[in-house]
Amino acid sequence: MDLFVTFFILTSIYMSIVFLRFSHDATFISIMIWTSVSMVILLHRGHAETRAAHTILMLVVTFVALYLLNFICIIFHTILTDWGLLLRHVDEALTAGFPTISPFLLIFRDPKDPCSVLFNC
Repeated sequence: MDLFVTFFILTSIYMSIVFLRFSHDATFISIMIWTSVSMVILLHRGHAETRAAHTILMLVVTFVALYLLNFICIIFHTILTDWGLLLRHVDEALTAGFPTISPFLLIFRDPKDPCSVLFNC
């Protein structure tokens, strides 16, 4: 086969993999954002505490930001095959980011304890 044809086939395969991953991620991120916005609207409509709405928004923004960074890492992992091991470690750190950070966001947002959990007041 010609070198140009081989390059074109490999490029189209990489682009189709990136598109499939993007469509999967975009679908579920949009569903999560839609449900979170609906929850915030319901909380504000019922005149509930705005603290709950702010906590939901804070968690959603954190999740979406880490998920988008993870997606960018996946794109680079697909395109740059030479950096596979390093990108895999970065990908694992980003994947573990939200489950690690979100409990701390909720702990430090506790209205009953104005001081940090780590310090005595």
